[in-house]
Amino acid sequence: MPEAAGGGRERRGGGTERPEQGSRAQQLHPAALDHLVYAVPDLDAAVEELRQRTGVAAAPGGAHVGRGTRNALVALRHSGSTAAYLELLAPDPEQPDVPPERTMLGVGRLGAGHSPVGYAWAVRPADLDDAVARAAAAGIDIGTPVGAARRTPAGTDLVWRLAVPSPLGLGGVQPFLIDWGGSAHPVDDDLPLLGLTGLRAEHPDPVRARQVLALLGAQLAVSRGPVPALHARLTGPAGSLTF
Repeated sequence: MPEAAGGGRERRGGGTERPEQGSRAQQLHPAALDHLVYAVPDLDAAVEELRQRTGVAAAPGGAHVGRGTRNALVALRHSGSTAAYLELLAPDPEQPDVPPERTMLGVGRLGAGHSPVGYAWAVRPADLDDAVARAAAAGIDIGTPVGAARRTPAGTDLVWRLAVPSPLGLGGVQPFLIDWGGSAHPVDDDLPLLGLTGLRAEHPDPVRARQVLALLGAQLAVSRGPVPALHARLTGPAGSLTF
């Protein structure tokens, strides 16, 4: 499996110390891998499966109030960095009446009882507003930046801005953009850790997908496939999980 995205040693504020070769726009405005979203129908069951397969139990994240979801998190080590994480994202049983289009990242559109799926991924551009402007100038729907927040079980307030198209761009192969500003980041907590040893995508039009990723400064191997798909391999002390 190809190596994970992000060729240099990442900094949480965005970018890498040694960007991969590519366009001038990539080198001036690299986007660091922030997190992967693994959408699951039942959070507790998914946390237990991850524990059984890898030996690592995801830490409780929190609820997205008004967005109908809750999550659990695991830090990811890739290319020598631990500045990214895995988000297990699931419906929140305490918020049963949120319309699908209002759920976090629109994950409610998957429907009840869907199969676990690599749903989306996020990158941290060096400048969120600049990245959105460049995407708009190129005719790419990247969404409008909006603010979000939640409190961790440890009492840490997380505040961020994100730009997410609706529906997700390129079926989820196009990353959404996130900016944590000067606030805390999920990996600042003492999260459990897994290795991210593979990350790639498939898309029916891989040339177009690569063009969009290059403009966003996002690094991901894309091959031709019948439907858009994200594939990741996570490794822990007891084994691995691939989705």
